[in-house]
Amino acid sequence: MGKDVFTEIRVKYNTLSKNQKIIANYILENRDECVRMTLRELGMECGLSETTIIRFINKLDYTSYQDFRLDMAQDVMKQSGENEDGSSGHEIKSGDDLEEIKGKVISIASSAIRDMNELIDISKLSSAIDMIENAEKIMFFGAGGSGVIATDVYHKFLRCGLNVINESNTHIALIHAALLTEKDLLILISHEGESKEVIECAKLAKRGGAKVLGITSYMNSDLAKMADLCIFSSTNDSPYYTDDMVSRIVQLVIMDMLVISLNTRIDDTRAKIAMETSEFALSEMKIANEEAKK
Repeated sequence: MGKDVFTEIRVKYNTLSKNQKIIANYILENRDECVRMTLRELGMECGLSETTIIRFINKLDYTSYQDFRLDMAQDVMKQSGENEDGSSGHEIKSGDDLEEIKGKVISIASSAIRDMNELIDISKLSSAIDMIENAEKIMFFGAGGSGVIATDVYHKFLRCGLNVINESNTHIALIHAALLTEKDLLILISHEGESKEVIECAKLAKRGGAKVLGITSYMNSDLAKMADLCIFSSTNDSPYYTDDMVSRIVQLVIMDMLVISLNTRIDDTRAKIAMETSEFALSEMKIANEEAKK
């Protein structure tokens, strides 16, 4: 098949059952050893039946364990060539020195971004851009750490001259969401897709007829089920560098894809003037600050 097995596991991690996640974790943490294991040996190491292992590889679209192991071996060889320090595929552990932590954090973040080639559906990305282009007003909201991402994206779209709003105060955000109409778009950012505030905003917006675009890691989350369109930022977990940390990096990359794609489509003179005006406003502030220092 020639698929990237480890990417496939990470991409589908949040759709796996409890036992399947045990297998996924074992493989991701012991990939060099797994390449040499038979089906029976892998089952014994995971404490699960061979049938459960087969169901796991079926979830990854494999029908043969031999094909699965062959692709896994090819990935191990490829990654060992790319990462001579051996950091790729190894989780951060207590006692790691600063050099190891640096290499592993870079490796985990890089893997998450590379996974996006498999994870991001171009047709969904195109549909998301269409939704943004056609919206009269766009609202951004995220709870907790995702709220920082929502503010960052709001700032980028504001500079494009779009009619956008962002509110960190939950009560005010709920009011804004309730006032959205069928001409508007609500973009919700949530790692797990289960935050009460996020789900309530989605309910209120849909009640008013607005479209909802979700950015989340979990394919079976309430946000994924409620959104008109969802783009996934799925990553696997690590004890010290958790998937919500990595997902924020991925979320920023996804939103940059949308902003840049939108900018390349913009032909409207008014939009171009808005971007130039934004740049001018910021440059004026910088000049003022420099003058104040003299």
